[in-house]
Amino acid sequence: DPNVATRWNWNTPFILSPHNPTTVYLGGDRLFRSYNRGETWMASPDLTNNISRNDRPIMGVEGKAPMASKHDGAASYSNIITIGESYVLPGVIWVGTNDGNVQLSRDGGVTWKNVVDKVPGVPKETHVSRVEASHFDAGTAYVTFDGHRTDDHKAYVFVTNDFGETWTSISANLPAANVNVIREDPKNRDLLYLGNEYGFYISLNGGKEWKRFMNGLPTVRVDDILVHPRDNDLIVGTHGRSIWIIDVITALQQLTSE
Repeated sequence: DPNVATRWNWNTPFILSPHNPTTVYLGGDRLFRSYNRGETWMASPDLTNNISRNDRPIMGVEGKAPMASKHDGAASYSNIITIGESYVLPGVIWVGTNDGNVQLSRDGGVTWKNVVDKVPGVPKETHVSRVEASHFDAGTAYVTFDGHRTDDHKAYVFVTNDFGETWTSISANLPAANVNVIREDPKNRDLLYLGNEYGFYISLNGGKEWKRFMNGLPTVRVDDILVHPRDNDLIVGTHGRSIWIIDVITALQQLTSE
């Protein structure tokens, strides 16, 4: 509908379905899905809290009061940051928003349930930095939150095994630093990768313990992580304008906590 304005983030997320590369998911304030490589689209309802920054105070000044340079170059607020579809069951789709929602659809994006209230100990409206659907069972997913915009630098990392009804913290021994990304290894479900403001971490036991893994990597903010599906390389994208690759991580995938 050309009459409905859509809110987009600077880093608008879009993914291809792991089950069908002609299916594309794109996140604004709603989740848009296309089954024909983007020729036609369908939209979900608004999945955000639809918060207007115009109404919020800035540095003690009422939001509606006059102020200089209020919106110079600012992205619109209340939009989708991260999308993940189950690798096991098509149509199980997770969405995280920058105003604190974790939404789940189990019917391909037609109906949605906000499960963020079931995540313990995270302040309301905390930016959802990543949702990661499991490669091993449909009810399992991981979510990370980033609270640094409200001076909250806790490591918020959680896993669910029952479609978001209950969540367990797996931040364990991570330092106080906002978390940007979590990935589950596609071949070893106990092997997790995590990027925060200061570096790259791995867990060999599903998040019970984390180890800093910086061989040759300088202290840097890590924004994205990918295990290449064909080459089995581990790819780390940083905010230091660099991409780091560990060739063929088969040996890492075969490690156990023992």
